[in-house]
Amino acid sequence: MNYCINLSRLRRLELSYPSRKPKLFYGWYIVGASIVVNSYIALAIWQGFTVFFLSILRDFGVSRTVLSGAFSLRQVESGFLSPLVGYLVDRASARKVILVGVIIAGLGLILTGLSPNIWAFYLAFVLMSAGVSASSHGVSWSVMVARWFTRQRGRATSLAYMGGAFGGPGVILVAALLESVGWRTSVIILGIGMWIVCIPLAMVARSKPEDYGLQPDGDTIIQNSSDTNASNTTKSSPSITLKQAVKSRYFWALVAILGTQHVSMGGIQAHQIAYFEDIGFSTTKAASTVAISFTISAIGRLVVGILTDWTDWRQVFIAIIIGQIISLLILANVSTYWHAVVFSLILGFSHGMMVPIRPIIGGRLFGTNNLGSIWGTIDGAVVATGVVGPVYLGWTFDTFNTYIPAYYILSVVLFTAIPIVLFAFERKPN
Repeated sequence: MNYCINLSRLRRLELSYPSRKPKLFYGWYIVGASIVVNSYIALAIWQGFTVFFLSILRDFGVSRTVLSGAFSLRQVESGFLSPLVGYLVDRASARKVILVGVIIAGLGLILTGLSPNIWAFYLAFVLMSAGVSASSHGVSWSVMVARWFTRQRGRATSLAYMGGAFGGPGVILVAALLESVGWRTSVIILGIGMWIVCIPLAMVARSKPEDYGLQPDGDTIIQNSSDTNASNTTKSSPSITLKQAVKSRYFWALVAILGTQHVSMGGIQAHQIAYFEDIGFSTTKAASTVAISFTISAIGRLVVGILTDWTDWRQVFIAIIIGQIISLLILANVSTYWHAVVFSLILGFSHGMMVPIRPIIGGRLFGTNNLGSIWGTIDGAVVATGVVGPVYLGWTFDTFNTYIPAYYILSVVLFTAIPIVLFAFERKPN
């Protein structure tokens, strides 16, 4: 009751003083929290955990195919959980979803370091992955940002996705930690750090600006009703339900296109450091290729936000796919460290562009009212395809003692996404 009275008073004040705005719109605090939380997740799990691949392999004495199964299982689990996360973000509180996810992810990291065998490791890895599904920018943070911004959605989403770019270079620190204390102690330290860094930032999350008497982009109510120019009309959100979205060709086209991305990029990320170590690079040098990629990806994430605000996103989408294909072909022919650097630069820039463009497109095609459920379902279907990449690369190495044939095949898989973009989105929907 008191909440309703206070909220109505706040709205009356905004109507009386429409020109008064806070110095910094609260949506930017959400963007900042997303950056830091996802930076840590990138450092500890997304990229950081790949540093431990060969150490875990030697510790448990299993094949690469078996260990790759854990990374693939993470994709399957995330695929199942993404629709649930999207539903909870729509129906409950994004803050609660992210907070619970951070706690579970930290616990999972600690338990992986305490695993006595590969099967206990699998269970701990699944628990950690469940926490990441809820707390990362895959669904929860991206949906929040889409709701807090309309005119500036491209730029805000690009910034919110900078976490992977900022956290990626931290793999060099993770590699140094591995060499100092071993993989088990390292992941326990990272798990405790997850709680210390991310729990306070999870409390910053807020689902919708309207719940707090605010408007997207920090506009006042009067501005929001009067500034309906052509630009805003183009970016205004359609109201589409999950049922309607699933029946549309746009939904399945996005699943197919992004599925090819996850098959290819998921396999590369799981085995990249191991591949470079196999051809003679030190662990630190191998890890530095990941650091370079994610440092450069920061530029890609910023550029794509600007481009999608200014030009046709289909052209941007195709350019990204071409960049990823080129990087795969270079990876298959690496013989010196400088070849690896060129690969890292191209992959980093194109992958950086791909990460934030997904929810930007989702918001434009389906609107934001039910975006949590819709994007959670798309992300679930897409992420589930990521099970193929890590296992396929692991099987390729166990069979042929090299990853190179798989890189050529994955480049062909990526190429199939280009005609889908051209034919499925032949007209730009409003």
